Amino acid sequence: MIGHENLNKKVINCLKHAAPSKYSFLIFSLFYVSGLVFSILKPQYAASFFYYGFFLGVMEVKIQFPDIISLNYILNQFIYYLGRISFDIFLNNITLMVLCVFTGVAIVPVMLTGLFAFSGSLTGMLVMKFGIFKAVLILLGSFHLPLEILAALLSIDAFLKFYGSFANAILKHDFTVFKALKNEFLPLILSIAVVLATAAILEVFWSTWWVYILTNHYISWYDFYFGVRSVFVY
Repeated sequence: MIGHENLNKKVINCLKHAAPSKYSFLIFSLFYVSGLVFSILKPQYAASFFYYGFFLGVMEVKIQFPDIISLNYILNQFIYYLGRISFDIFLNNITLMVLCVFTGVAIVPVMLTGLFAFSGSLTGMLVMKFGIFKAVLILLGSFHLPLEILAALLSIDAFLKFYGSFANAILKHDFTVFKALKNEFLPLILSIAVVLATAAILEVFWSTWWVYILTNHYISWYDFYFGVRSVFVY
């Protein structure tokens, strides 16, 4: 019983660290709405300013299903090819997170504009191109996007917590406040890393297929990922 209680406490604490503050969520809301309004009022400028990637369905996928599914083929396809792509996405996102948290220089171009405003603008562009129903399906099924937004919100919280601890230490001349970095900041960084890793896996192994079948033509998940050789986004 004691072991289960300790496990439950750890799960609850982990979930607490994965919950963004109301301040970062307010910032997201403001930039999301601004991006949405921008895409509605100036769609041509929004399309030239933001890169929507595969979300609009402008991609060419090469599918070549193998004759025999062997263990070696599965390793090459899912680990060395698709797995490597997921890992590269994770490394890129984790690098941006580190820049945002420890320097703050990437917060505005990467998170506020490149993700929050982008998400609002993407919503507007999807509605205008595919209609409300399909746009909602694309957004709801692209699980990696809300996870990346969550990681960005937590990164802003981590930035404020990291430099807030320094400011409090200097103002109060009490450096015991740095204990909060160990108890709150480090678990927050770990939560962000887990969220980004999950987002990278879902972007490759789910969202690409999901957007493709909604914007191009249907193909089963099995056939898509067992046979995909390349994805070219215009």
